[in-house]
Amino acid sequence: MKRVFMVGVAIWLVATIALRLGGQRMFYPDRPWSIISLLAVSALMMFLLPRGLFSRFSIPQEQRALAGIALAAPGMFLDTVSAICFSSVFPNIRPDAAGLFGGWLLFCNVVALVSAATWGSKPAYGTADGAVGSDQ
Repeated sequence: MKRVFMVGVAIWLVATIALRLGGQRMFYPDRPWSIISLLAVSALMMFLLPRGLFSRFSIPQEQRALAGIALAAPGMFLDTVSAICFSSVFPNIRPDAAGLFGGWLLFCNVVALVSAATWGSKPAYGTADGAVGSDQ
């Protein structure tokens, strides 16, 4: 998990630098189609990212939810600071985009966590005696 955590830190650092350099071209809170496009592209990327990393690192199915937390937690923690200090950290992004930025961060993290936690999981089912279990 340490390796996944460090990848999470690296992803946060690269993404923060990229947003600092070019984020002004991503966030247009007054353009609905721009927001929809941003969320759609981000959803696909955040859905595939943990699955690709966990395949590469051979993370077993039973550890994927924990690995998802290890991957997302550094960015979530550090993004708290960057969102609070939005105008100072990202002076290139319009101030009225702060809400969109914060919502986008939450959205990306939720999609990555759900992707990690549900990849390869088998749905629960009811047994004859009414108990709920899984077929693992």
